[in-house]
Amino acid sequence: MASNNVAAVKEVYDLARRARHKELREKLADDVTWYPAREGAWNPCVNADQVVRTLLWRTSANRMRPAEMIDVGDRVFIRLRGARLHRLGATAFFFPKLFQVVVLRNGKVVGMHDYALRDEALAAAGLRR
Repeated sequence: MASNNVAAVKEVYDLARRARHKELREKLADDVTWYPAREGAWNPCVNADQVVRTLLWRTSANRMRPAEMIDVGDRVFIRLRGARLHRLGATAFFFPKLFQVVVLRNGKVVGMHDYALRDEALAAAGLRR
């Protein structure tokens, strides 16, 4: 059985995949932020409207989807799959991997951060030191 946070993150990605702008926006806090895996890969998103646009683009153009999800209290660790992830900061050109930590507060996404390395993402989620 999926936790409430995992279910909320799955719903966010599902709404983005189906291009449900208004419903997606309701799942994000106004002050939500999203940081890239490496500085300079793309400009960080600093509000909900920017996150909506970026998430819609990533789920359509890059077919980005959550593959593995681990609930860690107010955070969810995600291994992402999709096309052209190397453009988004993923490591390895063949079979690139990109990881993400999503922070939730009161059922809404308040922060997203991409990581190129699994260990970095696990540490950010509080699963490793």
